[in-house]
Parts: sequence; structure tokens; C-alpha cells
Amino acid sequence: MRVGVDLMEIARVARIAAHPAGRRIVFCAAELARAEGLGPQRRQEYLAGRFCAKEAVAKALGSGLGQGLVWRDIEVLADERGAPRVRLSGGARAVAERAGVARFDLSLSHQAGLVVCVAVAT
Repeated sequence: MRVGVDLMEIARVARIAAHPAGRRIVFCAAELARAEGLGPQRRQEYLAGRFCAKEAVAKALGSGLGQGLVWRDIEVLADERGAPRVRLSGGARAVAERAGVARFDLSLSHQAGLVVCVAVAT
């Protein structure tokens, strides 16, 4: 088992997500499509949660972003109940396979302008 955690200000991600190039670098098409259907405040929280989750997953993999994986190698979707789920591709998938990681469980929380994510890799 491996654990990664990340905490950040939602406003920090809002600045990144405000730029089309920043959105394309960090977020996958499905993540952006889901965000577009949300109101402005919830969209910021949603994207910040995905950003934070990607950081936590990279930490649980033991490989920082830019060290064999890129932002869009980690896609954070929702299951049928809305719980966050991870889909890996590219370098992230290769790192996970080498580490013997088959699954991630995520916990995301938003409060007072902050978002936190804990990622557990098994």
C-alpha cells in the first residue's frame, strides 16, 4: 500500500484553469466536459479537486509529475455514485505497473477555499 496526500487553495487552480492552454495541459477532455456543466464556483472546486487528486496520485506512485508522467496521464472521473475514481494512461500506467499498483482509492474534500485529496494505492 502507498499513500499520497495533497492540499491546495482552490484559487490557485482557478488561475491555471482560467487559461485555455493551462486547461489543456492539466485536464483530460472528460474532466473538462464535466466541469462545463457546473456553475462557476462549483466548477472551480471541481477542477481544483481533480488537480489535487492528480498530485496525490503522483505522490502515491512515488513519481512526481514530469518524472515519467504528465498531468493528463492521470484522469480523475466519478463512479456511478459520484465518488472519485482514477484512470491511468501513458507514463502513469507504466509507473503503476512497475510498482505493482492495481487500484487507487481517493478521498476529496473542499472547505474554506481549500481542497485536500488522499490517494491510497494498492
